[in-house]
Formats: sequence, structure tokens, C-alpha cells
Amino acid sequence: MKQNKIHSSPIHQQFLTLFTSLQTLSRLSSTVYQCTKSQGRPFFYWLTIVFNRVNDDHRRELGPDISCAEWLLRNGAYVKWKDSIKEVRDYNALPTTHSNYFIEDVNAINAGISDIGFPHFEGCKHIKKVRLESCKYINDTAISMLSILKDSLTDVLILDCKNITDDGLRKLKKLKNLEHLNIRSLPYVKNMDAVCAEIKEALPNCNIYTA
Repeated sequence: MKQNKIHSSPIHQQFLTLFTSLQTLSRLSSTVYQCTKSQGRPFFYWLTIVFNRVNDDHRRELGPDISCAEWLLRNGAYVKWKDSIKEVRDYNALPTTHSNYFIEDVNAINAGISDIGFPHFEGCKHIKKVRLESCKYINDTAISMLSILKDSLTDVLILDCKNITDDGLRKLKKLKNLEHLNIRSLPYVKNMDAVCAEIKEALPNCNIYTA
């Protein structure tokens, strides 16, 4: 696959992205301050919201896969393109224009992605594998929103995500094409056996691994 042109000025692009995000954060500062006081939310929680937000105009400009890849890499996750063998880990190596690059694998380990950003998956029709490991902002809502990928998703790994409960895992029953499900080290899942039985009943062709 021929590499599309990359960001011509990586440092400039990084500063531009950060500046834009901080501008948004500044406009929300008074609200954030009040919410932080009243709800006990740490500052970096609100910063995470800023970096997960969806920009519809930008999505239309770049297409769903490139803009989704930007979101994932911006928050510490990696992607693999369809028909490629290597992960993309450098944000500045992403295409800067609408192109025929399609995400096939998502690898999020200790990444800052949250359900706020999951609408980025809309229109990504080739994602087969999603790995969510030690992602502290992944919750039941995020797991439910994996259904956006139900037509393509075949492999899911959820490991050491501490905000997921039994109810969240039950939402995986919507993933009609799931073949492999690996779910481990989820401390707030109280009855793993019962949940797995429900998923297996709904998805008889899915192999479920819990150890």
C-alpha cells in the first residue's frame, strides 16, 4: 500500500491540536470548575472529555476511518490498517486527507479513550478486532457502544478495565458476528459465569475465554 503524505510539520501539528483542545477547555473552564467542585471530578477527567470529543466537520473532511484513527492515537491507542501487517503508533504518520485507509484492528492499552469518543466508530466498516486493556475510562456505556461495529467485529478482548459491570458485558450480545471474546480481570463483574452463559446463548458461535 502506498503511503499517503504525512504531516509536513509534526511539531506544528501537535501544538495546533493541543492549542485547539485547550481553547475548548478554556471556554468550558467555569463550568468544569463548578462540576469539579460539586462532583469531585479530577481535572484530567475533564481533559479526557476534551480529547475524546467528536468534531463532525473534521469527520466529514477526512472520512470516518482517518478521523477515528486520529482520535485513537491522540488518546494513546494504536490502529492497524486493512491489508497492513504493522500497527500505526505515530500520530504524525497518519494521512492528512481523505484516503482509502481502513481501520481493521484497534489496540487500546492504558489508553484514554472513553464512551464520549465512541461515535468516532460510526462509518468504520472494516474493524474486526478491538483490544481494551487497563483503560480506566472504559465503562458499561462504552461497551454498549461497541454495537456500532456489530457488522464487522469478530474479536474482542477486555482486560483489567475496572469500570465494567455485569450489565456492561451483557451488551456484547449485540455483536452478532463475534467469534472470539476474551474477558478477564474485571473486578466489578460479580457473576462472570452467568453473564458468559447469557452471551453464549445469544452468540452460540462465539468462543468465550475468561482465564
